[in-house]
Amino acid sequence: MKTRRAQIQILPSLKGDPALAILSRLKEEHGASALKLSTEDAGMGFDQIEFWVQRCKNLLPIIVKIGGPNARNDIRELMGRGVDGLIAPMVESPYGLENFIEALSEQLTPSQYKSVKKHINIETIVSTEQLNAILAMPESGELDEITIGCSDLSSSMKRKVTDLEVTELVSVCAEKIRTHGICVSIGGGITPSNIGDRLELLKPSHFNTRVVTFANQPGVSFGPAVRLALEFELEMLALDRAEGFVSAEEEDSRAAELKKRLV
Repeated sequence: MKTRRAQIQILPSLKGDPALAILSRLKEEHGASALKLSTEDAGMGFDQIEFWVQRCKNLLPIIVKIGGPNARNDIRELMGRGVDGLIAPMVESPYGLENFIEALSEQLTPSQYKSVKKHINIETIVSTEQLNAILAMPESGELDEITIGCSDLSSSMKRKVTDLEVTELVSVCAEKIRTHGICVSIGGGITPSNIGDRLELLKPSHFNTRVVTFANQPGVSFGPAVRLALEFELEMLALDRAEGFVSAEEEDSRAAELKKRLV
């Protein structure tokens, strides 16, 4: 992929920009609260993330999942590109949380550390077994949100994401997180048809598709919001391909998966 940092431009309006027009609707009509990008599972490059930060920052905060709890280079590079928050993936122990907070403290200025949103992911069976110990760490008081990654968790359990055993474990973990006064989000395997049942059972404060985060609002039907978020991801993929950030093969593969979830 080509280097594009010097070519990135801030777009001044939504006019003629389908992706931004959809993102604006997600915010205004459906309560989208953040755009979630990733150097980890999505494998996004720094210039690609900066492109989307500059494109979307005036609409929604940008939260980025880094390559690991102590991915110091990711932390430096992303904060220099204006992201609003960082997510540490695969936190499976108290040490993982401690390592993340230590890395932030070392790499950021005091003002950056204070302002950056600090999230972690609980997404394996080991993470759930260690959750009590993770939440008991003083560093847990620094966290703004914990996301339970249901797809990875179910894979680590050798179960489907919709299996009762998975749902029950996620529910127990969500309640533990809430009792510590930390916002809990769920992600993974969310579709327009299943979001209602999952929100009713798990009662998270937030949920996310791969890219868009929503604040949960009791009594609201989020099926249309998830459908529109998946449509935004398709537009995002097309633009990433046009800008040279992803190959035609990658776009086609990921678009095919998104379209399955839209059926």
